[in-house]
Amino acid sequence: MTARESPATALDTAIEQVVGDLAVLHHDHLRGLLPPGRAALAAVHRDLVNAEGAVAYHRNVLTRLSSGSYPVDAPLLDRLRRTVHDLAQATAARDRLQEGVADALEAVKAAAPVPAPADEELTPRDFAALLSLAGGGTMREHILTHRVSVRTVQGRLVELPAFQRLEAHGLVTRDASRALTVGQPVTLTDTGRTALLGTRRPPAAMATPVPARPAGTWPAPARQY
Repeated sequence: MTARESPATALDTAIEQVVGDLAVLHHDHLRGLLPPGRAALAAVHRDLVNAEGAVAYHRNVLTRLSSGSYPVDAPLLDRLRRTVHDLAQATAARDRLQEGVADALEAVKAAAPVPAPADEELTPRDFAALLSLAGGGTMREHILTHRVSVRTVQGRLVELPAFQRLEAHGLVTRDASRALTVGQPVTLTDTGRTALLGTRRPPAAMATPVPARPAGTWPAPARQY
């Protein structure tokens, strides 16, 4: 059962805003491609999904028992009491796991690279990095060292601070739906392409200034034809 077919949890949207698609997260977790922080998040989220399924099951049983299809007698009342007890336990377990998912998500957020301030000036090296990424690139986290690097399609290494400044200025974007350990494709945004064209446009030709005549001289005589 995939993450999309499984019961939704209260934190699904918050998780996808940080790590991308949940189905990709769980797929990479099963293949052992995630760093420890994301692996812990995927594991506890899987447990939370199972807990949500248990809550839904006991609630459905309670709904069926109280639907009026069964005679109200001692056995029914006993089943109702047991079902309510099971639902309460399942809900308490779900709530505990939800706290664990929230903690794991905060840990993943804390481990993410800190973006450069958006108002920081771009340097010539930044624009050189932008030019090198014109054909695309990949941002990847090493599965053992957890070091994050960015390489162009030609294999050239792009300095991470320069990439972060480009990203903060909205000049480049990456596909965050893929795990960093697998590699997130990097492309220029429309703003980045416009900025790149601006840096490559040759300066406008400057008109040769007309030398000023010394003060007190007469204008040059008109040309005779």
